[in-house]
Amino acid sequence: MKTILAAVDGSAPSYRALEHAALLSKALGADLVVLLVRQFIVGRHDVLEVWTNEQVSEIRKHVGKVVSESGTPSHRVLEEHSRDVAYAIIEAALSNHVDLIVMGASGMGSIKAFILGSVSNSVLRQAACPVMIVH
Repeated sequence: MKTILAAVDGSAPSYRALEHAALLSKALGADLVVLLVRQFIVGRHDVLEVWTNEQVSEIRKHVGKVVSESGTPSHRVLEEHSRDVAYAIIEAALSNHVDLIVMGASGMGSIKAFILGSVSNSVLRQAACPVMIVH
């Protein structure tokens, strides 16, 4: 296993998944790629970002803290802008030749998940590599 992708959305489950991914990356000597998907919603007259720049900055700080505490030698943080978070995760995994996707069982999109199905469920069904769901 050469590359592990951890999808982080600022929720507690995503940070637990990041902790597992960082420890696994260290143990296996694999590269760690952390993905932040900046979701946007297209309205009739505007495009609205789900996260503010301040929220992204806080998430990045927390990612750095978790990775450094785990002792993982290095990591990359990618930011993608997408309307569809699951699609962005799957595409990032493909383009970065990821061997494992690690993500939380639930995240910030709980209302959408109830109506449309969760992001983790979509990634699990469509990914071309193994997916680890952390509870």
